[in-house]
Amino acid sequence: MRALRPVWAIAGKDVRLGLRERMTLVQSVSMPLNYLAMMVLFVLAGNHAPAAIVMLDHGPAARQMVTAVENSMTFNARVETASQAATQLNAGSLVAVITIPADFDASVRDGHPVAIPFRVDNLDEDLTDDATRGMRLAVASFYQQAAPSEAPFTVAEADQYPRDTGYVQFLAMSIMVIGLLVAGMLQGGAAAAREFEERTMTGLVLSPVRLWQVLAGRVLGAMVVSLPSAAAVTAVVVWIAGDRPANALLAAGTALLILLIACAAGVALGTWAKDRSVVAVIARGVPVPALFLSGVFAPLTYMPVAVQAIGNVLPTHSAVVLTQYAFRRLSTGTLPLGADAAIIAATMLAFAAAAAVALRKLAWTRRSARGAALSQAVPSAS
Repeated sequence: MRALRPVWAIAGKDVRLGLRERMTLVQSVSMPLNYLAMMVLFVLAGNHAPAAIVMLDHGPAARQMVTAVENSMTFNARVETASQAATQLNAGSLVAVITIPADFDASVRDGHPVAIPFRVDNLDEDLTDDATRGMRLAVASFYQQAAPSEAPFTVAEADQYPRDTGYVQFLAMSIMVIGLLVAGMLQGGAAAAREFEERTMTGLVLSPVRLWQVLAGRVLGAMVVSLPSAAAVTAVVVWIAGDRPANALLAAGTALLILLIACAAGVALGTWAKDRSVVAVIARGVPVPALFLSGVFAPLTYMPVAVQAIGNVLPTHSAVVLTQYAFRRLSTGTLPLGADAAIIAATMLAFAAAAAVALRKLAWTRRSARGAALSQAVPSAS
């Protein structure tokens, strides 16, 4: 308990000072939510291609074709007149216009070939490909139901997981990792750099307090100050994005482990940078590209080999894998979960060691300078 007293003292001081710096608190909450908003808007823009259906035939087969288009999981389709659809397509507000011809029902009933005019705005290659695949799926689904003798095939789907995960929910789990990383790095880095800016670090490292006590207190204080930010981001992911954790204890433990590595990284960064403005720039800039290489938009195993090689060595990938498993029981990594947890723990120890090296170097430099000053001040015995 005596050895822990300096830890509590340093942590308590950092908590008091950290709560006063409201700008850092605001950034640690607002930045992850901004990332989530941007990614959700990105998803909504390409989730379902806006399309118009022009019905020149309103028979049962035509209506069945409309249902097949709507169920293709590709189009955000609505029935419009030919003039309305043409105007919107020319204005660039539609990706595709699907026209069901006037003789559609009669041709299907008599077994005659029927052509469905399909106009696509190929401004965006990705949306164009989605629309083309979606239309082919709609036609195949229609003939499978309307004329099974003409399309004697069936499609059976075997799901690996008991429920589907929406793309917004999939992204939100990774955004939670960004939130924890940003909050921990900002708070830990600001606390460490503040000591240098206020010129109190020298007295701290020259005091009888040990380096591990300084580091432990600093990381603990950063974690306490980061908890409100982490709770706010988690609440948005759970209650707004709809990611209910499958295992609440595992999700909480994973979040605390990620926050621990983030605080340790922030302390190491602030100790080496000695400037809170540098800490803020790096804390805002580094986690996002690192996370993009760690399986944010899709599992890392879906990515090219070069991206997999980079992502597998990043601790952010392990953080994403553990979070996705805790929330949705998704297995998106190539290593056992224990190995991912060990990677995060080892990274935290590496950051702590880096901060310790910087503090030891500072202590050695200050002690050497003080010793030289004392030797010059004391006259020689001769």
